[in-house]
Amino acid sequence: MKVKEWLLSVPGVFIAAAALTLIVLAESMFPAWSPYFMVYAALAIILPLVLGTYPFGSFAEVIRKHWRLTLGVFLAAVIVDQGLAGWAYQRILDSFGVGANPFYSLEAALKTLADGAAFKFGISPEAAMALYAVFLLLWAPVGEELFYRGYMQGALRSPLGFGGSALASAAFFGIRHATHFFFLYPRIPWGAAAAWVVSAFVFGLFMSFLCEKTRSLFPPILVHAGVNLVGFLLLL
Repeated sequence: MKVKEWLLSVPGVFIAAAALTLIVLAESMFPAWSPYFMVYAALAIILPLVLGTYPFGSFAEVIRKHWRLTLGVFLAAVIVDQGLAGWAYQRILDSFGVGANPFYSLEAALKTLADGAAFKFGISPEAAMALYAVFLLLWAPVGEELFYRGYMQGALRSPLGFGGSALASAAFFGIRHATHFFFLYPRIPWGAAAAWVVSAFVFGLFMSFLCEKTRSLFPPILVHAGVNLVGFLLLL
């Protein structure tokens, strides 16, 4: 079996996704061996582009036909991601008196992560947050949608069906987000990491649904960018 065929097979997709998760984990724990997150970021884009598993179509045509659905999914994702997974979860933590504890609070943990990155790389916390914003708003919507919805869901759609491909891509999408907190090793905020896994998993299902209905990555990329922008502004 040729490499391309193997990478498009069910075992190949799962192994490739696991390998990229381990790469970003290593980049988080040992940033000195490579520019932080750059190897994973490059592979997440190159692999789908080489394999050609991504659906795009005409941007104007896709948006014309699906702008209502795209807007609806965006609003629903903001409500769930920032409302239930953000505001409501933070209020629950506040009620137990641990709302400012980065071990449990995703918001506090992300700020601790920015401070940790600033210390390790010898830059200011403001510069670390600015770099995070660039990654969050420019790379993540394109790179993550190309890999998780374009490659994973695209390759698994036929053998596993929509449900199986959506669950698999969302699961790896969620787990990968938690690996960022290994940058703080050995003081990993496990509670916040678990919360991010669940939040990203549910968000991934939204993106899988949107990709399935529109048969294009344009709407998920736009929604992903919009939700990330809302989340970043609320984090400031």
